[in-house]
Amino acid sequence: MLKQEVIATIRESGIIAIARGLSPADVVPTAEALLKGGVKVFEITCNSPSVYEGIRALKSALGNDMRIGAGTVVNPVSATLALDAGADFALAPNFEPDVIAAVHERQRLMIPSVTTPTEVVKAYRLGCDLLKLFPAGSLGPGYIKDLRGPFAEAALIPVGGVGLDNLEAFARAGAFAAGVGSNLIRRDLIAAGNWQELTAEARRFVAAFAAGRTSA
Repeated sequence: MLKQEVIATIRESGIIAIARGLSPADVVPTAEALLKGGVKVFEITCNSPSVYEGIRALKSALGNDMRIGAGTVVNPVSATLALDAGADFALAPNFEPDVIAAVHERQRLMIPSVTTPTEVVKAYRLGCDLLKLFPAGSLGPGYIKDLRGPFAEAALIPVGGVGLDNLEAFARAGAFAAGVGSNLIRRDLIAAGNWQELTAEARRFVAAFAAGRTSA
């Protein structure tokens, strides 16, 4: 089943690269550079230019070598359009049952955003397997550890303010994976076409999360 395959890839990768506002011309070479560095999951946000064109281009270029997620999905219409374009899964910056239902109707993975214990419970009742913790940088790694006290099986993915300075700590606290945006997808490297350094940066992030997970 596609949903379980995507979950397994997210777990293996440890890192979800979040691309926001990239031009269609930059999306594929950016994803290819990250994939060479071990990042196997790429999220393109729905408020990016020509997002659906970008999703189709990514799937055409990379197939199933890299799992493609549609991010910042805030309504059922954008969710449906993203899945029709070929997105393997969807993520949201909030908790919206209508969006969850639209994605689950297509038997795809939906990762809603949660902050409170109440939202964690509601998400699991609606059949969500993975949960996005946002804004993770403000909440800190300790918040994941605290949430996993009463919710030991919670598969939490910290997003927002995640970088090399706190990535290992999030992994040690029990994060399932981590979503990383501009700290990984660096605009200076993309503008310079320095794909080799972007690949090296990806390796650093993958290694940092793996190190934290090992020491948990």
